[in-house]
Amino acid sequence: MTSWLSRAFSVARFVRSGKAALFSVARFVRSGTAASSARRPSLLSRAGLLGVASLVIAVSSSRAEDTFFAQRVAPIFEEKCVACHGEKKQKGKLRLDSFAQLMRGGEGGGVVKAGAPKASELFIRVTMDPTDEEFMPADSKPPLTPDEVKVLEVWIAAGASETALLSSIKGAPALAAPQGPTVALAPDWHPRALQIAQLEKTLGLRLVPRSHVPTDGLVLRTASSPGRCDDAALAQLASVADLIVEAELARTQITDAGLTAIAAFANLRALDLTRTAVTSAGVGKLVVLKKLESINLTSTAVDDAGVAPLRSVASLKNVWTFDTKVSPPGPR
Repeated sequence: MTSWLSRAFSVARFVRSGKAALFSVARFVRSGTAASSARRPSLLSRAGLLGVASLVIAVSSSRAEDTFFAQRVAPIFEEKCVACHGEKKQKGKLRLDSFAQLMRGGEGGGVVKAGAPKASELFIRVTMDPTDEEFMPADSKPPLTPDEVKVLEVWIAAGASETALLSSIKGAPALAAPQGPTVALAPDWHPRALQIAQLEKTLGLRLVPRSHVPTDGLVLRTASSPGRCDDAALAQLASVADLIVEAELARTQITDAGLTAIAAFANLRALDLTRTAVTSAGVGKLVVLKKLESINLTSTAVDDAGVAPLRSVASLKNVWTFDTKVSPPGPR
């Protein structure tokens, strides 16, 4: 991993409470079905987004979000696991993109034994020595943090319930207090909510509010179905380009041509291009992103000449170039 700065930089991830329902309410219908639901009128009116259920869920309170699984467990899987255990890819025939799929287990059987974390294959795998070939997440992906491991442990120990309330399970590390940005990262997305929902439906991508703060921008997420994101799909996001502050495009089908569309994401702060077909010839297009802070080029065809232009981006704090032809940093 190559970094131009000695200090570690971690792109802020949005508050887990805002993220929770992305997992717990599966692909909620974004049409009249959602708007007509008798159980949701107060939720929709508070958010002012009738018929845009996917976005309402991410920024409002609902019964599902009050559960420990939705608030604390599901976001861990969404961030660390579904790239290999989701809708499009299921290593070991295991899916972790819903509670039902998790409890169904994989080719070796169940992975969660309620009440017994140390006898649960899932917990065993994430707590192995990282050098073990069966350690999860695999392929040098970021491991679970100690807090995330503890969350899984207390949840399984308490019975691995989908419906247990957040307050009913004790011993989990406290969530960080929500903090909005001191300045707007992007325009308020609410006026374009209907348009955003339609793009999600048409393109099969996710445009998720980064937090409860409407000017904190959107995260473009593709981990559950990377095969659906290509250059053409990115081009169709032009109308919401200024709202996107993080783009998670690892393992997608984009090429250098798609970087032209990304260069129009004027408020982009974090960009993950891991294992895509981008090359040094295209990376230079990104120098116009004057707010970009982090870019991951792991396992791409970039080299020293390709990343050199990025040095002109004053805001850029970290560039990851593991498994590329980029030369390692010299001694300091």
